[in-house]
Amino acid sequence: MRSSSKPDILRVFARHVADLGYDEVSLRMVAEELGISKGTIVHHYGSKDRLLEAVHSEYMRRRLAEARVILEQIEGPAEQVVALIAQLLIAQRDDRAATVAFAREFVRFSSLKVMHDIRHMRAEYTAIIRNVIANGIEQGVFRPGSPDLVTLQIFGMCNWAWTWMRPEMQWSVGEIVDAWTGVLLSGLIIDGERCRSIDVEAIVDKVWNLTKAEAEANVPGT
Repeated sequence: MRSSSKPDILRVFARHVADLGYDEVSLRMVAEELGISKGTIVHHYGSKDRLLEAVHSEYMRRRLAEARVILEQIEGPAEQVVALIAQLLIAQRDDRAATVAFAREFVRFSSLKVMHDIRHMRAEYTAIIRNVIANGIEQGVFRPGSPDLVTLQIFGMCNWAWTWMRPEMQWSVGEIVDAWTGVLLSGLIIDGERCRSIDVEAIVDKVWNLTKAEAEANVPGT
């Protein structure tokens, strides 16, 4: 396979980092799989840590773009919570290599200067979820509480799902979202009837279609 395109380099590097961990991956390994020279990778990215930064940057850009579209297309704080959890789990399934590479290595490298922009994007994404929770409290939909702690709860559920989510697992993304949001929203929503009326399956399907459309719109060369 001979390709020197930057997306191909990012894709192969992300997959190897997801499978093996950053320390076990070399630029030569990526170059050999793509049938290019190590110098081509260095020309594009300069160094291995810059390549990891690029994987993380593209990952966060995708998640932020999806989240903005989700908030534009789905109304109501409870429905938006369901949608954002669905988004994170769909990424675990459909963008798995980049998701695992990000999850397993970001905390380790987050303090590096090269990760400055990634930290900013991560904070921006965190603020999106926090604002949904805060809006729900202000509108009287959610019980009074700390939006920060609920946001951390959501990340605690979703960010480690890569350790057990596998293609062969017994649960679909929709089933996981339904189970998790059922427990979460039953504690957040004041009106129990509203909680029961949320069509989780329809929201998951809509989020999947939105994220798929967003991905297709951003394929290089389209």
